[in-house]
Amino acid sequence: MSGDVKGLGVKNKATAGNLRRLAARQMVPLGLSIALFLLLWDRTSGLDFGSIWAGLGKVTTLKWCTAGCLSAASFWAVGRYDMVVHRMTGTGVNSAQASRAGIAAIAVAQTVGFGVISGALVRWRMLAGLSLLQSIRISITVSLSFLAGWACVTALALILTGATLPVPALSVIAASVLFATSLAALLSLVRPGPLARLKLPSIRAMGAILLLTVVDTITAGGALYALLPASAHIDLPTFIAAFLVALGAGLIMGTPGGVGPFEVTLIALLPQLEVQDLLSAVLAFRVVYYALPALIGAAIVIRGPTGNPALDHETPDILRPGQDIKSPALDHLINTAPEGEASLLRQGHLSVLRGQDGYTAMVSATNQSLVMLRGPLRSKSSYSLLVNEMQRAANVHFLAPSLYKAPARLALAARRAGWQVLPIAREAYLDPQDYSCEGRIYRQLRRKLRKADAAGVNITIADATAPLAEMAEIAKEWSAKQNGERGFSMGKWDPATVQYAKVFLAWQNGELLGFLTLHQNQHERVLDLMRYGQSAPEGLMHLLLDHAIRDARTEGITRLSLASVPIGKQAQENLLFGQLRAHLDRVSGADGLRQFKSSFAPSWQTLYFAAPSRISLVLSAIDISRQIARAV
Repeated sequence: MSGDVKGLGVKNKATAGNLRRLAARQMVPLGLSIALFLLLWDRTSGLDFGSIWAGLGKVTTLKWCTAGCLSAASFWAVGRYDMVVHRMTGTGVNSAQASRAGIAAIAVAQTVGFGVISGALVRWRMLAGLSLLQSIRISITVSLSFLAGWACVTALALILTGATLPVPALSVIAASVLFATSLAALLSLVRPGPLARLKLPSIRAMGAILLLTVVDTITAGGALYALLPASAHIDLPTFIAAFLVALGAGLIMGTPGGVGPFEVTLIALLPQLEVQDLLSAVLAFRVVYYALPALIGAAIVIRGPTGNPALDHETPDILRPGQDIKSPALDHLINTAPEGEASLLRQGHLSVLRGQDGYTAMVSATNQSLVMLRGPLRSKSSYSLLVNEMQRAANVHFLAPSLYKAPARLALAARRAGWQVLPIAREAYLDPQDYSCEGRIYRQLRRKLRKADAAGVNITIADATAPLAEMAEIAKEWSAKQNGERGFSMGKWDPATVQYAKVFLAWQNGELLGFLTLHQNQHERVLDLMRYGQSAPEGLMHLLLDHAIRDARTEGITRLSLASVPIGKQAQENLLFGQLRAHLDRVSGADGLRQFKSSFAPSWQTLYFAAPSRISLVLSAIDISRQIARAV
C-alpha cells in the first residue's frame, strides 16, 4: 500500500506540474492582451462595464435570431472540415457522423480551450471506430487546415475589400500569405524531386477547405455584425476584415475562445466604433456563438455516438493489398483477373477499388487524381457502373477520376458518360500457338536471334533457386543507366515478387547477362521486366522473349501480351498534354520499345486515357508521368 500511495503522490505531483505549465502558457497571451489594453488606455479607461453587460438586454429578438442563423451556418461549415479531413485521410467514417462529431468537438473546444486535445477527446467519444491516436491526428489536421484557410481568406479579404485598417503592415502580410498559398498549390501540382514523397492535399481538397473557411468565418463575422447597435456605423467589408484579423489573434494567442486578444484587436482595428458598443456586441456574440453551442455540444457528447459503427459503406472503398486484402484472396483476385497485369498489385503501389460487384479495378490515388489502370478485375463487370463508381470514389477523396490504358469498351462507356477520351497507347499481343519465325515479317527478328546465338547465349527458366543476388546487380546496373526504376504501370525490380513471375535467364559462360520476367495468370502472360548488363550482346532480349513465347506455346497459353507502348503525338491535343505525352515517350523509351516489339509481328490494340474534363486529363497526366518517371 505504501508503494501505491507513493506512486499516487508522484502522479499527483506530475499532474500538478502539468497544470502549472498549462496555466503559465495561458498567462502569456493574457499578459500580452493586458499590455495591448493598456496601450489603448485612452479608448478603454472610461469603460462602464455595467453598461456593457446591460447592453445584452438591448439586443432585439430579430438581432438574436439573425445572429443565431448565421452562427448555425458557420457551424455547418465547421462540421464539414471534419468531413473533408476524414475523406482525405481515408478513415471510412460516414460523412454525416464525421460532421456531427466535428461540430461537437469545435463547439466544446473553442470554449474550454486546449483545442487539439479537447477536440480529439470529443471526436474519440463520438466516433467509436476511431482510436485515440487517429482522433488526435484528425484534430491536428482540422486545426492546421482551418489555420491555413483562415490565413488565405483573411489575406483575400484585406486585399479585395480594400479595408482601411490602422495597421499598414497588414497589406504586406496579406500579399505574402497569398504568395505562400499559391506556392503550396503549385507544389501540390508539380511536386519537385525533393518533395516527391511528401503528401500534400489535392487542389480540390485545398479548394474545399478554402470555401468552407469562407462560409465559416464570413457568417461568424456576420453574426457579430448583426449584434452591433443601430448607432454603430461601419461598412460590412471593413468590419469583416477586422473580425478576421481579430479571430486570428485569438487563435494564435491560444486563450479559450480567444478571450482578451480578440477584443483588444477589434478595439485597435475599429477606432470608428464606440468601445462600449463594440464590447456589448462581442458579449452577445459570445453567448450566441460560444456559450450556446458549447452547451449543445456538451449534450451531444454526453449522449455519445448514435447508430451503428460509423463506417461509410455507401461509397466504393479503396483497399490496399497486404493491408486490407490478404492472401489467398489477393492471389485469387490476380489469378482470375481478365488481364495478367493484375500482378502489379503485388508491388504495393496500386490499390483495389471495391464497388457493388466486389473487387472491381486497380487504382492509384495520386496527388490530384484517382487513376484506374487497365480494365476491370472481373470478367463480367458493368463498364458504365465502373465509370460511375470511379467518379464517386474520386469525389469522396477530393480527387479527379481518370482511366489510364483503358480498353476500348471501357473508354466507350466513359465517352457515353460525357468524359474526354484520348488514345494513349497501343498494346502488342500474339497467340503463342501461331508463333513462327518464318517469313519476311520476321526477318529482323531472325537477324537478332542469330547474333545472340553466335555470342553463345544460353537461356534457362528460373526455378525456386533463382539467382536473386545476380539479378539484383543487373537490375541495379540497368536502373543506374536509365536514371532510376520506372513505376506505376511499368513493373520494377522487387525480389519479393519474382516468385510469382515466369522468369527467363540469359547466360554466357556461366555469367548472367540479363533476364526477362512475365506476369501470369489463368488468362494470359504479360511481358514485364527486361533487364540486362553492359556485357549483353545484341539480340539478347529478342532471344529471351523468343524462348518465353515458345515456352507459352508448350504450356498451351493462347495469349501473350508484349505490353503497351505510348502511341505518340496526336492531332488536336493541347500543347501541355502533348508535352506530357512526349515526356512519357522519353522516360519509357517508347521508340526503342516499338521497334523491339514490332519485330515479333504482333497484333495491336489501342488503349485509351479518359477523364471527365480536359483539366482532369492534364492533371492526371502530370501525376502519371511523375509516378512512372520516379517510381513513386
